[in-house]
Amino acid sequence: MPHALRLLAASLASLPPLLAAAPAGDFAPQGTRATLTVDFTYQATGRRADKYDSREWKVLRTLHMDATVTARQPALLAMLSAPEAEQTAKLKQQAAEANRITQQAAPMMAGAEAIMAKCGDDDKCLEREAMKLGQAMAGQPQVAATAKAMERFADNQAAQANRYQAWTGQSQTGSYRIEEKVRIVHADPICMSLPTARCTRIETRGGEGRIKLTDASTGAVELDLAKGLLTIHPPMSPEALAYTETVVTDEPEGTHSVPTPRGAQLRQGVFLKSPGNGTLVSPSFTVPLKGGWRSQSGIQTVPLGGKDEASGTLTMKWRFQVQ
Repeated sequence: MPHALRLLAASLASLPPLLAAAPAGDFAPQGTRATLTVDFTYQATGRRADKYDSREWKVLRTLHMDATVTARQPALLAMLSAPEAEQTAKLKQQAAEANRITQQAAPMMAGAEAIMAKCGDDDKCLEREAMKLGQAMAGQPQVAATAKAMERFADNQAAQANRYQAWTGQSQTGSYRIEEKVRIVHADPICMSLPTARCTRIETRGGEGRIKLTDASTGAVELDLAKGLLTIHPPMSPEALAYTETVVTDEPEGTHSVPTPRGAQLRQGVFLKSPGNGTLVSPSFTVPLKGGWRSQSGIQTVPLGGKDEASGTLTMKWRFQVQ
């Protein structure tokens, strides 16, 4: 009987956590390592012109990222995406049911807590007082209804199987290459002294290098075992990429408030920029599984809707391999 009292108190106190499902399905053990490799290629080629000015660009940037990811515990809800409407509704229903059970069981819970406070570790006292409590509550409809509700709630939880397994980044490294050329022709009034009354400015950028090994990664993967889907959050370089910029121009002095530097200049920048000129996080994507989920690969192409050089296409060739 003392053990039963403690079990009752513990069960009632832990009803909300029962919303987590029991492990099931073909998941990897927690801590299993895998590699997520992504080859990014960004290309943009185009021309924009009006009566006075023109701008031409040709951009090629590549980024290779190798990330190590490790498996987390299987879960009922996804980590990399928002819960589905049906899941949200079901969880709200379960939470409400758990709250109702807790309220129904409040008298029993209070009685059990009072007995444990009174008796402490005295097993004979616990047994005697528990028998009194049981006799006092015997035959009460609320007790029977609460017991049935708890049993039904437990059965519903046991019937649910974990659906997702997330893999989060532990380390990453990589390499990159940048090749860009922009040709600008403009009719600033200061260019009227030139033969064509136009100034020409050519900007060339290039560079390559390694991305240092880090003990963390932005890369993540999530398996949806129920629907046979894999969500990929590609790793991206956390550091600015170094390159050289050279500007050749016939613009007279005074065309720009900051004089154009002469010769090659060392610069740093992010691999991609958003239309607002901020850092663009590589887009996540979800793909259907092809065969066993422990080895998956594919190619994703994403058109970017920025302006001029930012209006290119991002291609991601990826591979996820469990070790």
